[in-house]
Amino acid sequence: MIVDLIRHDLHNVVGEDVEVKQFCTVEEYKTVWQLVSVIEGQAADGTDELDSRRANGALGWEVLRQSLPPGSMTGAPKKRSVEILQILEDSERNVYSGVFGYWCVGGGGDWSVTIRSCFKYDDQHNYQPSSKAARSTLSSTDPDAHVEEWVMGAGGAITALSDPQAEWEEMTIKLQSVLRVFGAAIPRGN
Repeated sequence: MIVDLIRHDLHNVVGEDVEVKQFCTVEEYKTVWQLVSVIEGQAADGTDELDSRRANGALGWEVLRQSLPPGSMTGAPKKRSVEILQILEDSERNVYSGVFGYWCVGGGGDWSVTIRSCFKYDDQHNYQPSSKAARSTLSSTDPDAHVEEWVMGAGGAITALSDPQAEWEEMTIKLQSVLRVFGAAIPRGN
């Protein structure tokens, strides 16, 4: 489903020349097994509109814009899924589930969806987390320890067939990779 959604997103920008080069290959990483698909699109040569967009760098931005939010974070149909998420989540996700990457001078680039992430606001006093966000505090036993507040993102794909407890357990497993950076773990029973 997600591969088809991404093919559609690319097709909207570059036209017919979209191909699935790799489909649902399992890759093993230190903390997770990941299904990976590679979808490539090539903009046709010879149309004034595409040539103009390619020349001024707009084509890459258009591909990125059409791809967001990533289908792996919304599900399908994307537009309706995003509408439902905006109702269920009463604040923006900010960095979590967005993208992080770069453009090269030659026009290439590399972008990645920001999942299992942590970030810190410069002005902690102005950060207002969602009232529906899970809140947890990790404490130090050192009374002189410097205290900072970090926001961590982890989630799972909820479907009509999801078991809430199993989804929670999967999300906490994913979150462990972020917590390890701080030498922390989710307390048992949470």
